[in-house]
Amino acid sequence: MIICGEDEAKDISKMAWDIWTDYYSTIITGDDIGYILKTFQTEEAIKQQMRDGCLYSYIMEGDVRAGYFAIQPEGDSLFISKFYVSKEFRGKGLGSKALKEIFEEGRAMKMKKAYLHVNKHNLPSIKIYKHKGFVITSGDKIDIGNGYFMDDYCMEYYF
Repeated sequence: MIICGEDEAKDISKMAWDIWTDYYSTIITGDDIGYILKTFQTEEAIKQQMRDGCLYSYIMEGDVRAGYFAIQPEGDSLFISKFYVSKEFRGKGLGSKALKEIFEEGRAMKMKKAYLHVNKHNLPSIKIYKHKGFVITSGDKIDIGNGYFMDDYCMEYYF
């Protein structure tokens, strides 16, 4: 796993906008997508997350950036904050390879589990996470400000 530096925040932000506007438009409204991107995935927001201990890494196919993920240690847990693969690279096993890297990193950090949040209507991702060993531990409606909520499942993977 190669950790991205703040100098890559602009590229990650662009990738986020491309992935989110493509993938999530069938799951949540355009207003929701815009708010989430403007709040959490701008260049400055990503830089601040990095300063706060969030580790970003690209998902690679050879020399090509196929997606990205972000992880953050929290006590004995590893929070998978972001996990996105660009449309043209989905279904090629890159997500599985990236999850394996995340799990290896979690074990190296002596974490007990990894967890993430996934939209309750994102059925393809939920199915994949379950197949990889994650279990749903709760349903959360998370207030992200300005009247916007994320209606997610919390899913955990135990090392």
